[in-house]
Amino acid sequence: MLSRSLQRLNLVTVLVVAAVLRVASILVLRTYLHPNTWEFGVLAQGINQGLGFSFPAHNIYHPVARVPSALMPPAYPYVLAYLWRLFGDRPATYLGLEFLNAALGVLLVYMVYRIAQGLLSESAAKLAALICAVYPAQVYMCNEFHSISFYIVLGVAVIYFLNRYMDESHAWTDIVWAGLCMGLLLLFRAEAMAIALLYAACLVVRRGMKALAPALAFAAISLAILSPWVIRNAVVFHAFIPTVSTAGFNLWLGHNPHTTGSNHFDWTDAQTPEERSELSRIPVDVRYEVEVDKIYKRDALAYIRSHPRHEVKLALKKLILFFSFDPSHVKSISPLYWVPSILLSCVAAWGAYLQRRRLLREDLLLTASIAYAVVLGMAMFVLPRYKIVIDPFIMVLAAAAADGAVGSAPVRSPEGVA
Repeated sequence: MLSRSLQRLNLVTVLVVAAVLRVASILVLRTYLHPNTWEFGVLAQGINQGLGFSFPAHNIYHPVARVPSALMPPAYPYVLAYLWRLFGDRPATYLGLEFLNAALGVLLVYMVYRIAQGLLSESAAKLAALICAVYPAQVYMCNEFHSISFYIVLGVAVIYFLNRYMDESHAWTDIVWAGLCMGLLLLFRAEAMAIALLYAACLVVRRGMKALAPALAFAAISLAILSPWVIRNAVVFHAFIPTVSTAGFNLWLGHNPHTTGSNHFDWTDAQTPEERSELSRIPVDVRYEVEVDKIYKRDALAYIRSHPRHEVKLALKKLILFFSFDPSHVKSISPLYWVPSILLSCVAAWGAYLQRRRLLREDLLLTASIAYAVVLGMAMFVLPRYKIVIDPFIMVLAAAAADGAVGSAPVRSPEGVA
């Protein structure tokens, strides 16, 4: 029986397997020799050149001029900037960063185990950890020079500490740790502010008004860590920008006549002549990104209002893309991505059905995290990382189904009494 085999499986073995697979992928793929640091690298270059957090005007009409930027959350560009400053922009630096990503991947496996251990049986927890250890997308992730390796661990850690607070410890230390992890997550992930508020609401739903003070403390700690970035944006842009200056642009990418449901299309061709004309007249100054974003937000909302039927079709298409794959994405079309992704989703759906009485109680934070990612994708556009970031929670549900652990799981009341 699977459950007996898993009980004999040592967690250390699972962690070693996770480490070996990730290091092997680094040595085989060798992406450290030809790194793609995306927009993060451009921002990091500006920091090290004494230009501050700045980016070339992200418009075909002004390809050279740098402007103050909030294109991305600040943490990862500063990570890159400091690594380059200390070790130089060379393959050895990127190799070290990939090994750091691999270590974070192993830590993620352990955190998945701890979350599943608190919600399910020991055998199911080991199964969830094993899935995370060998899951191709999670193994490959350490080869990407992207903030996802950082914020996926932080996001899972937030769930772990909040679940432990609600179901076991009732200790303020867990609220503090959850708030610290959430605050760091806000500095790495653009759309995380809404998640912080959602998790605070989940605390109150799970434990009633007696959790109001812990929920407010959790939110306060999280937002306090983000606040220097918010203040910087207010001073620089003379506008309230909680995380990034591209909310309107991202909305437009998912709501225009040429959208595919993802952001993988030639969006410059989707611009109307009127949009091009307006964008070309925007002064290249400190408010450039803010003014550009206003135009995209206005046009996205106008398209949503004027094309309701197409919007319904788009929403359904995005839902399908989210749980399958984007045929326009060069990496997600690989069977190594979409076959495990679809299988995992199907098994997790069965696990969710078996766990249906717990989804809004013990599993509420997992449910909220998955629902938020789905809604975000349908509201904006779909990227593989939107699902990858919640795969650890999907793995927990899949483990419950595959191991038949529902009956043996330590079902707790909302107050944490077994």
